[in-house]
Amino acid sequence: MTPLEHTLAKALTEIVIKLDLSDDDDITIKVLEPVATLLQSLPKEDRQALADLINEFAPEETDPARHLTA
Repeated sequence: MTPLEHTLAKALTEIVIKLDLSDDDDITIKVLEPVATLLQSLPKEDRQALADLINEFAPEETDPARHLTA
């Protein structure tokens, strides 16, 4: 992946973690549903590459709640 793709995947991971840990489920759903739809339209190989990148970020999390979400 390019540096841009890596940075965007990291940014997406940060957004998802913060939304997942928020108390506002309505906002979380409103934000994540369209994102999930966009990601589902990617080819399987690209979705897997994104998942692999996100899995690389998980061990970097030192906060247990953030680590579990990642």
